[in-house]
Amino acid sequence: MREDNVIANDLGELTPILSPEIVDLHTSVERCHSRKIWNNSYRNNKKSRIPPQNMGKFQETGSRRELTCCKLGALVLIVSQMLMRITSGTPVPAPILPDNCTSEEGCCMPQPYTGKPARDFEGDLALPIRIRRPVHKLNESEIARLERGYKLLRELPDLDPRSLSNQANLHCLYCDNGIYYNNMTWPLEIHNHWLFLPWHRMFLYFHERILAKLLDDDTFALPYWNWDNQSSSEEANILPRIYSTNETSYLRDLNRNKCAQPPNLVHLNSIGGCTDKTADELRIENTQVMYTQIVTGAPTPRLFFGEPYSYGDSGGYGPGTFEDNPHGTVHLWVGDPDAATAFNDMGNFGRSARDPVFYTHHSNIDRIWTIWKTLPGKQRTEPTHADFLDSRFTYYDENADQVIVNLSQIINTPLLRYEYEESPTAWVSRGQKPGHEKNVTACNPLSPSQTNAMIYTTPELAAAGTLDAKPLTFRVTRPERSDVGVEVLEIQGIKVDNTLQSHWGAYLFFPSAELNTSVSCPEFFGTFNFSPHVGQAQVTRDLVWRVGIRQKLIDLGKDDYDDIVVTLVRFGPSIQQLQLGGTQVLYDTSPTTLD
Repeated sequence: MREDNVIANDLGELTPILSPEIVDLHTSVERCHSRKIWNNSYRNNKKSRIPPQNMGKFQETGSRRELTCCKLGALVLIVSQMLMRITSGTPVPAPILPDNCTSEEGCCMPQPYTGKPARDFEGDLALPIRIRRPVHKLNESEIARLERGYKLLRELPDLDPRSLSNQANLHCLYCDNGIYYNNMTWPLEIHNHWLFLPWHRMFLYFHERILAKLLDDDTFALPYWNWDNQSSSEEANILPRIYSTNETSYLRDLNRNKCAQPPNLVHLNSIGGCTDKTADELRIENTQVMYTQIVTGAPTPRLFFGEPYSYGDSGGYGPGTFEDNPHGTVHLWVGDPDAATAFNDMGNFGRSARDPVFYTHHSNIDRIWTIWKTLPGKQRTEPTHADFLDSRFTYYDENADQVIVNLSQIINTPLLRYEYEESPTAWVSRGQKPGHEKNVTACNPLSPSQTNAMIYTTPELAAAGTLDAKPLTFRVTRPERSDVGVEVLEIQGIKVDNTLQSHWGAYLFFPSAELNTSVSCPEFFGTFNFSPHVGQAQVTRDLVWRVGIRQKLIDLGKDDYDDIVVTLVRFGPSIQQLQLGGTQVLYDTSPTTLD
């Protein structure tokens, strides 16, 4: 970080010193002198923010009050940018295992460590390319090989860090906040930010390599559970039968949701337990969830991977859309809500990797990451910030030795020597023919005059808004159109009780949406899911929720309006009152910047 701080009496004289984002803030201040609060007020008598009879009430421009407020607002943003840079800015270093273990759940790795000194990962380009196949298409010999691999894995002694229980412990150690660094107040967090996907990719890689070593077969590849495939002609979106129907199978787990058993379809918007939705309803909803969470909601790395996270941060403060749903919801759907600890095993961070289906689930998560990068859009790539690329993690390899991996290696899939067999991805175009994504009837069809009336009568979010069991509807003003970045709705300052689940679904121009409104409605544009876990920092940062909105507005025919109307609908087992700090529409320019 540069040290040439600038002190100025007038905000207009400030020289930005930290980032292009602050340059943009300074430029916006200069615009305060001439910007109209309600610009384009009635744009040819249509799609206006205010009715013509009230236009005169909002026309004061360039006033000293407006300029002062604008300056102060920008100054707060600049200072917050500076503080963010001061309190962050260091990649996560590789933890020393098992010395750093402070797990509340006893998830520590075997001691003493008897392997070779930890080495840096290099990859082995001499290994054959392994093909990960959909689990429901495995042939008999592939199923037998998978069974034998997990038999050998379960038979490893307790002191072997490669055993299934110890691999689950390693996941628990990282994902349930069991690692503290010296002189750091907060434990390492892997969830709810941009490290979630890459950490799990490498965890999966070594799990696969350990099985290959036990099988003496370098061609072995983990299968993937193809739950995103909603085709009625395949058994892709049910709990894989080889993991569930044979009671003596080494792929079984005793703690599973009874309603997740075949032939029941996966429920991608689940909060656990059972559903009364029909198979046809689930296929339609699941397709819409995938389209919304992966295609329209996450066209940038910040939206897909999550918020930045640096060494010493007090927990993650915003997951990517993908981590929330469908990743997290599949975990909850498989876990047993009636277990001694609700939602064991798959539904609990500390125990989920004890279930062999965890690995085929995460294989599909990783596959969808590779698909996301091929979707239309200029920003579908990994973050480029050093705090992301230079973070380092310690794993155990196929020889039970510790290996330190740099995150920049994890996103280099040719180095990891695996690929995915292709499967249908109808969700990419919302289950419609490509180019016909708009061919879905709105659940709340509105004429232009009805849309204008809704905008006029909907208030903005209160300064300290609250969301409880009653749906919350508010208006948000969009910024001037830009060709740089992706238009995003942001809700910041979300205060949650980190001992309780919290969920909401979000809808555009649908204030009558309620608990039973289907996510198959095209107005549905995203979901917020918070799942607490053991070891989580007791003082959690306020959360932020971001989701792309532009494509949804285009699909709804609402892109020409200067405001949007948002409705949040709470659902889930515990309806805690949420405090919302504020909301705005902005342009996400990641990976170029952290915005």
